[in-house]
Amino acid sequence: MKTKALYLDDSYATEGTGTAIFVEFTDMKVDQSIFYPTTFGEPNDTGKVIIDGKEYQIVDTIYDGEYIHLISMDTYPQTVVGKTVKQKIDWDKRYIHMRFRTALRIISGLAYAKWKVSCRVNETYDDRAWIDIEKPDITEDEINEIMAEANDVVKKDLDVRFRYIGLEDFNRSEDLKKMSIHDAYDEDRIRIMSIEGLPDQPEFGVNVKKTGEVGQINYKTTKLKGKISNRVNITLQ
Repeated sequence: MKTKALYLDDSYATEGTGTAIFVEFTDMKVDQSIFYPTTFGEPNDTGKVIIDGKEYQIVDTIYDGEYIHLISMDTYPQTVVGKTVKQKIDWDKRYIHMRFRTALRIISGLAYAKWKVSCRVNETYDDRAWIDIEKPDITEDEINEIMAEANDVVKKDLDVRFRYIGLEDFNRSEDLKKMSIHDAYDEDRIRIMSIEGLPDQPEFGVNVKKTGEVGQINYKTTKLKGKISNRVNITLQ
């Protein structure tokens, strides 16, 4: 039994419940989680859980490939196993990462549409994010062009939709595989993000519902040995 990822059902939900199924000191596994774990270049949620009326501050959230672990600042009593765990995330932190995540997916979709290149390495922080556009000898003009197009997508306030496809269907699509962050998945279903005008892409992070929520994307590039680096750093306003 895997932990159910409630955050994928509704990225805007700030509260949820689960059941404690394992406890060891500050580590607790739950059967379902509203807390997003550090995965796919997106950091974990923080917040608190309430068990039998007592609050525990969650300082880390870990996914082990099967279960989500809610790491507390304080030790959990062993007696919480089997009990209801009320969960509440730090919304401000979650939402900024949702905005950054969608901004990066817009950029990666445009890069694939224009050049058939992947953007497999990326990371979001509380105040910035970066993404690597895997295009050899990319020029500053090309980056300026794609970033202008990304802000156009934001201004259109398009729907950000998700659906699931089977692993066999995913493996038959060379485009989806090339756009994937991972070479292979052990999931039975692959979550697909769709934004009008952009190619579909696999996505297991938390995102906003409308591109307009992203806000203005500001960016900068750096030079390595006189050449423009393919790593694009962004901030939002």
